[in-house]
Amino acid sequence: MELDMKYPKLIITLLLFLTVTLSQRAMAQTFNPLISFSVESCTLDKALEKLFVDYELNIAFSKAELSKIRIESYSCSYKSVEEVLTDLLKGTDYGFKKIGKQYVIKKNQQLVNVPDATITQPADPRIEIVKPKTDSVVPKAGEVIHIYDTVQVIKTVMRYDTVVKVQHEVQTDTVYTVKYQGWQIPWPKFRNNGWFMTPSVALSSVSFKHEGGMPEPENGMVDVTPSFAYAIGLDGGYKHNRLTTGMNLSYRSVRYRFLLEQTTFDGDYYVNDTLDAYYVVHPTGDTTYQYILDSTYVPLTTTNFAYRDVNRLDYLSVSLFAAYDFVKMEHFRAFAKAGISFDFLVGQAGSLNATETPFHAPITRDQVEPTKISFYGGLGVAFKVADRIELVPEVHYRVTQGSLYRADFPFDMRMRMWDFRLGLTYYL
Repeated sequence: MELDMKYPKLIITLLLFLTVTLSQRAMAQTFNPLISFSVESCTLDKALEKLFVDYELNIAFSKAELSKIRIESYSCSYKSVEEVLTDLLKGTDYGFKKIGKQYVIKKNQQLVNVPDATITQPADPRIEIVKPKTDSVVPKAGEVIHIYDTVQVIKTVMRYDTVVKVQHEVQTDTVYTVKYQGWQIPWPKFRNNGWFMTPSVALSSVSFKHEGGMPEPENGMVDVTPSFAYAIGLDGGYKHNRLTTGMNLSYRSVRYRFLLEQTTFDGDYYVNDTLDAYYVVHPTGDTTYQYILDSTYVPLTTTNFAYRDVNRLDYLSVSLFAAYDFVKMEHFRAFAKAGISFDFLVGQAGSLNATETPFHAPITRDQVEPTKISFYGGLGVAFKVADRIELVPEVHYRVTQGSLYRADFPFDMRMRMWDFRLGLTYYL
């Protein structure tokens, strides 16, 4: 009976021994399995990713670094993970270290020989440079804003110990504060001194002043009504700080409407006609003539003359001017301007009144003054629109000395006008 009890105990002990031995081998095979692996020619990061997909191996590596290393096609059967990793990393500057259940791929000189440990979180040993937008403005609603001209460097340092530690180092460059001055236009730097030229156009409002009144014919009237005047010109000169001097050459055309009305009367009287004549001789020897007369009434005849025309006087003008900027800013200026102009007649057209029917005749050159002098003054502004260009609107009042027609012609007409001028100044 005692012999029978020894055998079951021996059998139980043997079964326990086999169970423990097989469990350790199974666990060893679980943590260090033999694998079969193959991959085509690709970058090293793709090969390691395929290892993870095929066998779910935890491999930590820098994708940015390993994506630059290309390997040839590889194939093996029933090799351990360490052997496969050794084959894949052969010929590169990289090696691996197993930490717990994870394989860490790094350059050989950066591997740290530490005992196996459990890593608390995957580490990504990369250096990232973050560049925020330069001159970022926040917020605009406040009185004071902060402008950051900053380059932020974030460095991740890994240390392999029993627990992985991650340390962040932040470096901040210039930080300064300015006061918010409201909305402003970023005007470029302008050239506003030196030699310049200005093409321009002008429209004028004309008025006439008649010394001694208009010539009024008997039973008629003459009238002139200003129409308009225009000019095109070119300025040239020199500007220094606030003072501008220059010369202008322009063509100016003055137009006005000419109106004539004249009425003539003829008739309304009797015309005598002799029907017969006889004479009587007196004893004294004198002779008396006697006439038999008849009269005929001539009726009144009225003739009206009415004539309208548009007269034109054309001048070529040469003027000298000076201007002073009483307001001067980076992109805007306002100025006062004065000048003298010498006007030379270059053309005329239209009609003037005459003393005989039809009481009007074409204007002739000897009726118009060939040369006139004008004085003008006014205000203007200039807006910068480009590096060397200004847009210049101006308004002038111009007075022409003397009559437009000769003194021996009874048509005394003196001209005044408002000039509205627009120019474009270019600095050379």
